[in-house]
Amino acid sequence: MRKYITPGSVRIYGLPGIDDNFGVRDNGSGQIWSESKRIGSINYWTGDVALEKKYVPKVRFRDALLVLLGVKSAELPHVSCEYEVSDLHAEAVNGARTTHSEIFPLVATRHYRIR
Repeated sequence: MRKYITPGSVRIYGLPGIDDNFGVRDNGSGQIWSESKRIGSINYWTGDVALEKKYVPKVRFRDALLVLLGVKSAELPHVSCEYEVSDLHAEAVNGARTTHSEIFPLVATRHYRIR
């Protein structure tokens, strides 16, 4: 049975320049929005999130390298995320949804889209 993120259930808090009380939310069609504008997209099957470059928290290269080498303790920006996971069924089943909430240190990769 294949699982996917339920459209409309994604909430991300802790991004720079975004109000933490509202955070960002998906609109159910793969777009991620702040209160007033589109800032990225999400793939519900893989969980991949693409954000505009200005919303990706910045970590200095030197600090990231020292953390990876174990010389310095990680004080990276924390981003929290909430989402629901559903099972893919040909017919509806009650109780198929589970809610997840995670807090994780941000690992900035090159998976962002510039528009």
